[in-house]
Amino acid sequence: MGQNRRKFSPELRNRILQQIESGQIGTSQAARQYQVSRSLIEYWRKRHREGQLEDQSTPRERQLERENRELKAKVGELVMQMEHLKKLQHSVRSTKNADTSVITASNLDQFRKGAK
Repeated sequence: MGQNRRKFSPELRNRILQQIESGQIGTSQAARQYQVSRSLIEYWRKRHREGQLEDQSTPRERQLERENRELKAKVGELVMQMEHLKKLQHSVRSTKNADTSVITASNLDQFRKGAK
């Protein structure tokens, strides 16, 4: 069976690269000190220069981000539906409250209150 790959945190990679770039230690010394192969450090340096080393997310993080996006979209849909239902409810209430009966002497005062 093959060996399991070690995982290096972004903080450790950045610390190693920062020490090398600042001249505190050399690549070979960093490889010995942190027990990392020299070629891996060179690979990190190359990726860092290309801007591709930053925050590589795990499959679980990508799954959670996708789920988060889907849930936000669903919340947005539900908010829009709620707003639509509130407007519809207001419209129905307005229609029910509107007195569409014939104006007679007995209800004339009710209609005068609304007119100014």
